[in-house]
Amino acid sequence: MKSRCFVLIASIFAFVPSLILAAGSIEVKDLKGRAMTVEVLAFTESSKNVKIKRVPDGAIFTVKADIFDAESQKRIVEAAPKARANLLIKVPVGRRRKNVPGSSYMETQTITAKVQVENDSRDVDMTGGKGTIFLIAQQTKRFADRAENYGKVLAKETFDISVAAGQEFEYECDPVVTEYDSDRDSTNIGGWEYYGWLLVIQDSDGDVQYTETNIGNLKKETEDDPSVGENYLSLRKDQEIEKNLTDR
Repeated sequence: MKSRCFVLIASIFAFVPSLILAAGSIEVKDLKGRAMTVEVLAFTESSKNVKIKRVPDGAIFTVKADIFDAESQKRIVEAAPKARANLLIKVPVGRRRKNVPGSSYMETQTITAKVQVENDSRDVDMTGGKGTIFLIAQQTKRFADRAENYGKVLAKETFDISVAAGQEFEYECDPVVTEYDSDRDSTNIGGWEYYGWLLVIQDSDGDVQYTETNIGNLKKETEDDPSVGENYLSLRKDQEIEKNLTDR
């Protein structure tokens, strides 16, 4: 295996004419001090794989970063383009209801939620990111008065998220308890019943990469442009909101 690696390194550095660095290219050196001008196409932190294009002839190689000296490895990490990991997201939600003692219509609802993320990428890590999960409720008084059709932020939690290529991540939210009138008629006196969730995921620079929800009127907007999640990050716990999650 070692001899094969040495042959590969030798072949990479076999064609290294000196030239002026072009925009986007860097000079790297191997452990023997041999220099080469390359463009960094990708770097994966978890595997230390680096994909480079040799500038003089355009040849492309995928190698381990440790074939280069320490200074070159630092340049490679800095020059690597920012790639977006392919995340598969699920948010299973549990809702346990219980009658309020002494009432035939008031109920409490305990909401539990988990954020489950799978990085389906082959060579792109998601590191140093942030996730923000919102649990949204609706005012049940809307059954008695249509003008009362609005919502509330039951919960807002922000957490760190890092998930390497091919790995999974899970975050369990704190349980939330709410109370509401379960009668769906003109006698309803109100309360907050769970309605849906919204999740915003930011990368290490704070840019929104994913906005996902199970709230029907928001699904198309978030699918078409995940960056709209930036608009939701200012929402506060217990804030009353319209159906589009704007302030009421």
